Amino acid sequence: MAEKTNGDDFRPRNPRFSCGGLAKISVLPSNGIFLSAKILNLSLGGCCVDIPEPIECGARAEIVVHVNSASFRAVGEVKGIRANSEAGIEFVYLSRGGKDLLADLIAELARLQAFINHLKTVRRETEAEAFHKHLESGKLLAAMWSERLRSPGAQAPAESPETDQATSDGGGPDKEAQPLVIPVRLFR
Repeated sequence: MAEKTNGDDFRPRNPRFSCGGLAKISVLPSNGIFLSAKILNLSLGGCCVDIPEPIECGARAEIVVHVNSASFRAVGEVKGIRANSEAGIEFVYLSRGGKDLLADLIAELARLQAFINHLKTVRRETEAEAFHKHLESGKLLAAMWSERLRSPGAQAPAESPETDQATSDGGGPDKEAQPLVIPVRLFR
């Protein structure tokens, strides 16, 4: 049975990037059976995969990684298992071509992650600006209504027949200003 470790025990030392991809894993010494796995994240030092069958912690495996249009083969060591389905695999051997391909792939993922972070920041700033503008317009509107209600000769726009009737009965600028009351029905 696979040894369970907490998530901190097999975290890569290099920055890792979430990505989609597939992997074929064959535990060494190979019995010819490949396990299909889904790549969860990738770094220069290894990857985390979602695998249907647990692998023994410490086991060596040959792994063929397919991300986007890139693929490379590596020998890895299982450094930890989480929830019997996620395996952290450290790359212990990659060919020179595999290392170059992995470095290019990580650089591409880093650029994409930086771009996504930039878009999120711009979106938050835009939403904050819109919120502040909305607050300011609300303050302006509140100040306008406050000024209308404070001045004795000012009239608020007619909202109901009672308001129209009070002004037609001679309740003009000579009368003391009454607070504006707007009936609100909460339940019908």
